Amino acid sequence: MQSLALAPAASGRVTPLQRGCGALKAAGPALSVPRARRLRVQAFQEGPAAPAPAAAKPAAKPAAAAEKKEVDHIPLVLEELKTKKKVLIAQTAPAVRIAIGEELGLGPGVNATGKMVAALRRLGFDYVFDTLAGADLTIMEEGFELLERLEGLVARRTDVPPLPMFTSCCPGWIGFVETCAPEIIPHISTCKSPHMMVGAVLKTYFAEKINRRPDEISVVSVMPCVRKQAEADRMMFHTPDASAREVDHVITTKDLSKLCQEQGIDFASLPDEEFDEFLGIGTGAAALFGTTGGVMEAALRTVYDVVTGEKLERVNWDPVRGLEGTKEASITIAPNPEGPLHNTEPVTVNIAVANGLGNAKKLLKAVQEGQKEYHFIEVMACPGGCIGGGGQPRSKDKEILQKRQGALYSVDERKVLRRSHESPVVQQLYDEFLERPNSHKAHELLHTYYVPCGPEKFDINAPPEEMVSPVATCTLDLGLDTVCDPAQHHEICQVDDGNPHSDTEPPAAPNALHAE
Repeated sequence: MQSLALAPAASGRVTPLQRGCGALKAAGPALSVPRARRLRVQAFQEGPAAPAPAAAKPAAKPAAAAEKKEVDHIPLVLEELKTKKKVLIAQTAPAVRIAIGEELGLGPGVNATGKMVAALRRLGFDYVFDTLAGADLTIMEEGFELLERLEGLVARRTDVPPLPMFTSCCPGWIGFVETCAPEIIPHISTCKSPHMMVGAVLKTYFAEKINRRPDEISVVSVMPCVRKQAEADRMMFHTPDASAREVDHVITTKDLSKLCQEQGIDFASLPDEEFDEFLGIGTGAAALFGTTGGVMEAALRTVYDVVTGEKLERVNWDPVRGLEGTKEASITIAPNPEGPLHNTEPVTVNIAVANGLGNAKKLLKAVQEGQKEYHFIEVMACPGGCIGGGGQPRSKDKEILQKRQGALYSVDERKVLRRSHESPVVQQLYDEFLERPNSHKAHELLHTYYVPCGPEKFDINAPPEEMVSPVATCTLDLGLDTVCDPAQHHEICQVDDGNPHSDTEPPAAPNALHAE
């Protein structure tokens, strides 16, 4: 197990990130983070309706399969693009930009961010934002949540959630936990995934900025994952006033590629365009969310600054990089009574990373049986993480995951800002709206809870007044009705390779993509 030593700054005093969680505050001035210019929110202006998109032709399905088919959101997105009755916002995950070009005239592992943004505007979206902004928020919230749990361990407190803490970004992993391992729910981070955090901010802070009600905005997430729609359908993911969903629709990388082809968009010839300002800015750390080990590396970059009061000189952290099924390392935090952990003795923090549910299940078993002791564990259900998601283009290239991962590492390295707490979006949101990481406001909007067998889901076909019900948004309420059924339980529990489609298919190799 590789290790990294974290020592306090030369002054002996650890300084926290700006207005960190109250329980973690240490004496001394705030950590010096360069202040960026204030970000402008572009006012929404009504424009002419976009040309009516061609209706998508649904593929023929056997009758038995049709009965199980969930709501297809593509026609709903097309209708909203046609009618322009709402402010239409698209947000894109990090793994989408380095895979979408594979089906649209670009090579594998090509970063097509600018052309992707241009294509979404050609389709008729009013704003195009970057989910990287949500990933940076996730690191702030999750990083301080981890530090609070570690501080509780050091102080031997019983009023904080237990360790190890597992990441919560991956809906495949969360589905497995709720269905097959509900006993570890208290160990799961309460942070929403990045695109759900963006949706929460858009339907509150941003809606107010552009003078629109939450129900007058439609948020469409472009994701590499086939389970993100089910995540967005969780009943607790609604606005505080229960007037609207936080994310309305999710389409995959393959869906967006198909839309571009159907609308006659020559993707390869499009000019590169920038995301809209404000939620169009993300750090290099956020880009790493698209690959296995990325959430862990991004978190370590910020946690290092919090614990030591210094900037990590070399931000690339090799122990958690690569496509191995599991990785582990340890971090030693030097004694620092005035630091966020208030530790008088060295504290060794063991971390682990797993990609593919088969590897995650083995790791979980080792922890439960006492063979391994970890404090922070990242899990992604798909091989390689989001770059190998079920919504990504299929490829016969045996090195496709390596190429996609390398492209994300390149995105990170080319960024001027490579630590989440340096993001001007993060700074402005906490200054103007969220107050500080893990504040009450942040918990209300950016955190969630989990339910054995899964919570109730939105019914997109219900009348508007019935579509959203006021379900608690930040309480561990295990009394909700659930949607567990034997078939779903069997499918999620038996799957070993992260494939959400069927447990009858052979497990995928660690570096292979999902089958259809």
